Amino acid sequence: MTRCSRSDSPLPEEGQVCVAASTLRPLMAGEREASAGATELIPAGGLAALFLVAAILLTACGVKTHPYPESSTLPAKVGSIRQEQDSSNRLRLSWTAPTLNMAGRPLNVLSYFEVWGADYEAAEFCEGCPSFYRKLGEVYLQPPPPGLAINEGPYYWGAELRQGRIYRFKVAGFTSRGAVHPDAWTETTVFAVPPPGILEGFSAVTEDLAVRLGFRPGEPDEVLEVQRREGSGPWSTLNLRDAGYVDLDVRYGRSYVYRGRRIRSSGESRVPGPWSREIAVAVEDTLAPSPVSHLDASLSPEGVVLRWESLSGEPGIAGYHVYRRVGPEGAFERVGGLHTENFFVDRDAPAEGDLRYMVTAVDDSPRANESLGSPEASVFREPDEVPVEKPDLRDLGY
Repeated sequence: MTRCSRSDSPLPEEGQVCVAASTLRPLMAGEREASAGATELIPAGGLAALFLVAAILLTACGVKTHPYPESSTLPAKVGSIRQEQDSSNRLRLSWTAPTLNMAGRPLNVLSYFEVWGADYEAAEFCEGCPSFYRKLGEVYLQPPPPGLAINEGPYYWGAELRQGRIYRFKVAGFTSRGAVHPDAWTETTVFAVPPPGILEGFSAVTEDLAVRLGFRPGEPDEVLEVQRREGSGPWSTLNLRDAGYVDLDVRYGRSYVYRGRRIRSSGESRVPGPWSREIAVAVEDTLAPSPVSHLDASLSPEGVVLRWESLSGEPGIAGYHVYRRVGPEGAFERVGGLHTENFFVDRDAPAEGDLRYMVTAVDDSPRANESLGSPEASVFREPDEVPVEKPDLRDLGY
């Protein structure tokens, strides 16, 4: 029988059995006889009384359950292994340290991690078959933050991959004595696939309070990654769902930069292609306010009095423009500047004719977006009568 030591594989080799030095020992002949005759010293009727006394003594001693075996205090599994590949098939594995032991209680003994690996030709790989691992190296625990027993990390391991091969990696946490639980290993499979090409047809076009992104669909095993940043700030990845993606998380008056790339997926592996060109856009408010739905015009001694529906309940309304024309064929001309109230007296209106008016709403954006015109309202001004000069009767000799 072969015993395991720290230098051996954490998992026994074929035909190897790991036991503690004092776990198994055959009984000698005399011991067997003493053992066989031990029960004869106790009368059969006294067994029940003996068991009752033993139970009372155990209860009095406060023993409620069996103590945890030493193996259950070993570190539990590390957090899920995350794999990142670049377009040159350089791999970085990352994981977080366990904070619990195998019994589910807080972990206090963790010193380092071991990384083991195996690689195969694609034709030789068998999903679910045992892997022939070899030790690749160790990653030591970082000092914990104040008040914590374990620094959760993350922790990293890098490797150069050969395109077209398939790799298996496993990671586990060890104590300072080199102890590891056989069920504490976390495994992952890495496919070293060729990276995709550059993202073609990438575009970003501004709409009202939105940016519409466009691109050409890729292969079935590819996904798209698009990142955005505001001005010169950090890049953030957008959550894309389809090729007609519209970015609604934008603000008026701000500039954004977009870039995209394809990512080829195989199992848990994701291999990115190169980034597209960067596209900068400025988001402006181009949405016009709602039009005024009602306008009334009437004559008064002061001029033409106009009253219209107020849009004060609509956000972003800065005021109104008033337009006037003479006759149905005339061109509208704006009267005055921006009117902030919903009435206006046109004191400079022509003295006669068919006077027609229209009102538009204007918002407070830098572009001063203007609504469509309201329905027209009109008044007709008669020409003033020219008084007939009566002759002076004295001039006629009366």
